[in-house]
Amino acid sequence: MRRTVLALLATVAAIALTPEPASGSSPAPPRSCGPVRLTGSAPVPPPGRVVRQSISIGDDCRVVTGPVELLAAPSRAARLASAPFHTYSEMYDCCGILMTALYTDSTAASTTYSTHANREPWDAGWSVRAATECAADCASGRYDHHAEFSYRGIFDVTGAWYDNAHDSAVVFDGDGTATCRQTVTLRHSFIGWNWVHGCG
Repeated sequence: MRRTVLALLATVAAIALTPEPASGSSPAPPRSCGPVRLTGSAPVPPPGRVVRQSISIGDDCRVVTGPVELLAAPSRAARLASAPFHTYSEMYDCCGILMTALYTDSTAASTTYSTHANREPWDAGWSVRAATECAADCASGRYDHHAEFSYRGIFDVTGAWYDNAHDSAVVFDGDGTATCRQTVTLRHSFIGWNWVHGCG
């Protein structure tokens, strides 16, 4: 059964990671990689389970795609009982620090979202630049959420280098099932960065 469920999970596509030279006015941080767009899609798993996948930026600035995992739902599942469809899109740095994230909780009739932006002690770091709910028509049975994050801090004092955008959608199929679709788009990436996304 486990093998069957995993086989049904949609394949995650990692789209070209292209190194990009630094501009004359904003030098690239050491070992910085270029822009990247990562996309994942999977049917919502059975109750009490979550789908999870990790994708990282390797030493050669290539995308390293981890396996799709079907796991037991965390203890917070009870809190989500009124919102049975939960997604998460989390971007970690090379030290395992959560930089930016977009979370959604949806039912067939409503949806909410929340974000996370890692701040540095001196009023710097990541910031939420924009966030929208229902980027598409929610009445159509598709709940879209979009969040954009900018960065100004010790790794780039200009604020012009790093930019993360997360997109999550829950698409209801009309028969009680749903599909999660997620994308993260990075203006610049860095060796060791890790995207963790999933739904349940």
